[in-house]
Amino acid sequence: MVTDTENTDVQLSEVFLQAPGVAIDEGERLALARQVLIGLAAICVGVFAAHGYAPDNAGISHVFEVVKIGALPLVTLVISFYFPNGLTR
Repeated sequence: MVTDTENTDVQLSEVFLQAPGVAIDEGERLALARQVLIGLAAICVGVFAAHGYAPDNAGISHVFEVVKIGALPLVTLVISFYFPNGLTR
């Protein structure tokens, strides 16, 4: 096998074509936000119902605490991201 020892520069812009950009219209953003919020709401309601049904179960109590501390603030972050304050635009 013969190897070429000359310096061969590779232009990355020629190898990897650049995409013109990703654009998501507002209707798709709202659909995604709705799906995320409905999924989180279903999980939260399920965990809250399970905790109400069996509050003495240690596993359900731990999951309830994780949801209470982690998922509910996540919902507020999703809402504030997809529905920003009108003054920031």
